[in-house]
Amino acid sequence: MVRPAGMPMHNTHVVRRARLFADGHALVVRDARLRERRFPVGEGGIRRAVHFPPGDLWETVRTSPGERWGVLVFQGADGNDLVRIPLAAWLPEAELVGVLELPPSQCLRRTGLEALVTRLGIPLEVSDEPWDPAAQDGERRGRPVVVRAEHRGLPGCHSWVRALGMLGWFVALVAAFAGGPSWARSVAAGALFLVPGADVVVRVTGWWRRRRCEVLARAVLVEPSPGAGEVVTERFLRTATVRVLPEDIVVTNTVGEERWLARRGDHGVTKLSRLIAPDSGRPLTVEFRGRDGEARVLLPWSFWFAGPQGDDRWRDLVRALGAPVSDERHGQAEGTQHWSEGHVLAEDARWMAPVGGAEARRRTGWYHSVIGRNEPIALVMMSMVLVPGILGGSDAAVAAGVLSGLTVGVVLVPHLCRELFSRAWFDRAVRVGRGDG
Repeated sequence: MVRPAGMPMHNTHVVRRARLFADGHALVVRDARLRERRFPVGEGGIRRAVHFPPGDLWETVRTSPGERWGVLVFQGADGNDLVRIPLAAWLPEAELVGVLELPPSQCLRRTGLEALVTRLGIPLEVSDEPWDPAAQDGERRGRPVVVRAEHRGLPGCHSWVRALGMLGWFVALVAAFAGGPSWARSVAAGALFLVPGADVVVRVTGWWRRRRCEVLARAVLVEPSPGAGEVVTERFLRTATVRVLPEDIVVTNTVGEERWLARRGDHGVTKLSRLIAPDSGRPLTVEFRGRDGEARVLLPWSFWFAGPQGDDRWRDLVRALGAPVSDERHGQAEGTQHWSEGHVLAEDARWMAPVGGAEARRRTGWYHSVIGRNEPIALVMMSMVLVPGILGGSDAAVAAGVLSGLTVGVVLVPHLCRELFSRAWFDRAVRVGRGDG
């Protein structure tokens, strides 16, 4: 079973639901809405899989980041594409590993796609030609639509509603100032409210889906236990977790991004390794390793297992995984100041530890990490054109002013509350064992 790349909080339902797997003699593509499409293997169905490596890396990363390790294509007997799978969309640690550190062939193994092809009993070929989306799309014109197993950052309806809102606001406002009907102002204000309204629906829906995941309630939970003197935040202590399920390991970092890794098979986590500082003999980090010895997760020891409850939580993790444990001396590169520098998962070591408040707010903020940090200012300025109508005038002008005020409130109030909450408590750095810690 192949699992998607890690996702931020509003999209964790994708990581929990979407899967690629073999069911008998069929490839099953399950999306985030639990809809399944089955592709039989054999006569009239899938006959082979072809891995197309990426083309120009700079151009691919800039325009099609999901294809930065290439695309695996399942084809029929006539050579027509049936399913296209961008590798980066199905590598759990895709956002933590650079394309230069992980070659496409190794990425194919890490995702589990190589094992999936073997399970289906079809040949796996590697194309000599790099993946060319333009050429492939051109070849498919007039033919059946190819399934592309990739996940949207936001629902398609979200973009349509926002576009409709902006268009409606502009058209109605022009009509209102051009001497149109009095209700045109209300239409403009109502249309503009659709823009933040669509965001609210996605955010509330994501929050509700996270709370309703019953599978995680049965997991073995491992939480951080920072050592004395370490600087931590409430966000780190409450959000960062490792959960062990019978078939999965669920890793949630400090900013709520979640990824699922397999415990079984060629692409599963099969070993725990503690990296030991050669000078002091103290553990530096815990690596979750795959069958080939590659690191899949990094847990900094000082933040996870060095505290009063650290020994118990380390034993819980080892017992739940049931994987062999080894200690290895860490050979830190000369001239580096931190043990994680130069490690292929250095980003994981950073996000599985406490991060600064400003960085945490940037990474979790809806208008910083998802939509765009300048949108609140733009929406407020656009709303202010009609807000004065609330002070008096026709019923239409009052309605337009009220709707515009609601738009300003929906944009600014959650943003300001989040900033105050973060600065006053959630992301305030404290030292464990001193003061509030």
